[in-house]
Amino acid sequence: MSRLEQGFAVTGIAGFVLCGLGASLDAKAMLGAWLAAALFALSLPLGALTILMVHGLTGGRWGEAVRQPLRTMTALLPLALVSLVPVLIRLDLVFPWAAADTAKLPETVREKLAYLNLPFFLLRFAVCAAIWLVLTWIVLGTTEANSNELNGKKFALGLVLHALAVSVFAIDWMLSIEPEFTSTIYALCEAAAEVVGAFALAILVLAARRAVEVMPGGEEDVALSEDLANMLLGFVLTWIYLMFMQWVVVWGGDLPDEIRWYGVRSTGSWLYLLWLLIALHVSAFAGLLSRRMKRSHRGLVWLATVALAGHFIDVFWRTRPPLFAGGPLVLWHDAVAWMGLGGLWLALFLFLLRRPDRIVWWKREVAHG
Repeated sequence: MSRLEQGFAVTGIAGFVLCGLGASLDAKAMLGAWLAAALFALSLPLGALTILMVHGLTGGRWGEAVRQPLRTMTALLPLALVSLVPVLIRLDLVFPWAAADTAKLPETVREKLAYLNLPFFLLRFAVCAAIWLVLTWIVLGTTEANSNELNGKKFALGLVLHALAVSVFAIDWMLSIEPEFTSTIYALCEAAAEVVGAFALAILVLAARRAVEVMPGGEEDVALSEDLANMLLGFVLTWIYLMFMQWVVVWGGDLPDEIRWYGVRSTGSWLYLLWLLIALHVSAFAGLLSRRMKRSHRGLVWLATVALAGHFIDVFWRTRPPLFAGGPLVLWHDAVAWMGLGGLWLALFLFLLRRPDRIVWWKREVAHG
């Protein structure tokens, strides 16, 4: 491992130790912070998996350019799934429907207990994890050289299964934190956010290694940086549209429980975070409309950074407020959670990015076995 990778690994270990201390002092507060970090760590591999399967169906120079960083992100899916285990051990501290005394729950929530119960929840998570692991095995085992019609059919079916798994997961692990809230579009918002985060990170990794603004794109007189920026524009615009439509439906329909969901995230310091989230995505959208920005190396890096930062804040803003109790000092739980999980994630990401052969070593073992 390089010194940078070792530094991230040490940071991660230190973070895990501090997370253990935080859990011993206040397990509920620590798990709430840990869940937000784990969901972000999972969103990047899931978004990368989506993009790789879409590119497997459509092709294009844009996908070939970011293929390696996307594959590296996808390879970290097992780590992200394992990071959810601490929450699984004490679901009752995070999800109100998992508490022993369900009589105190509102009537609207008690009506959902046929779906929101521990055995069924664990079964659904196991099925989602199995789908994602199988899709990861298929996608990482597919190279550009062996792409064919059969793989196209696999990716088409894979996208359908992936969409179902993301929908179930978003309902279970995000919406059910506040089971009174109902949204039929939330899973699409989550899927769009995952793609934005994964593609923005892939662009940053590519731009750090190559001058993409001078590389040829898919058409004559079009730079590769323009193609990448245009794809990112489409992903960001989709996310903005879906989130805006959810807000319009909630407020236009005057739905009390759903309005309360927004109310929790629009009071106190969370309101400033919301404005920052809006500013970041509007800035990314506006910048992505400029051809000069898209043909500039610094411009592309800035746009991808803003989009990734927006995704980070989006995950935190959607999942953290209902599990947050106390003043700013309580944020130390979040700091150590991101430090532990983020440090380990980055260490493994950089290691696999530098040694891509490690991603598919098991495939070669099977082939030679």
